[in-house]
Amino acid sequence: MTVTSGDGEIREVPFSVTVARPGGAKVVIAVAGEIDLTTSEDLKETFEDVLDPVPDRLVVDLEGVEFCDSTGLATLVRINDRCGTQGVDLSFLPSPTIRRLALKTGLSTLLPLAGS
Repeated sequence: MTVTSGDGEIREVPFSVTVARPGGAKVVIAVAGEIDLTTSEDLKETFEDVLDPVPDRLVVDLEGVEFCDSTGLATLVRINDRCGTQGVDLSFLPSPTIRRLALKTGLSTLLPLAGS
């Protein structure tokens, strides 16, 4: 993804999000790169797309995430809240970065992190 900073500098931000439906009512969203102000909207849009129809189980694979800012963390909390409201069995597969952030911010008690 290409972004332009406030000073006009153009840079490439590593980010990808893919969706897999391995069978049944399970959906896997795999995210890699940076989740921040410039990429969170893409993640939100992908999440909204997978909710039609609402899956029984959603796995958000964050193992490829190298950086996440407060906007990215807020997006993960929104995903968690929405899944809870809609009765979707949710789990996050965290990268070391995400696990460290979740522990430091206290979100590890809220977000269903695999391997916790």
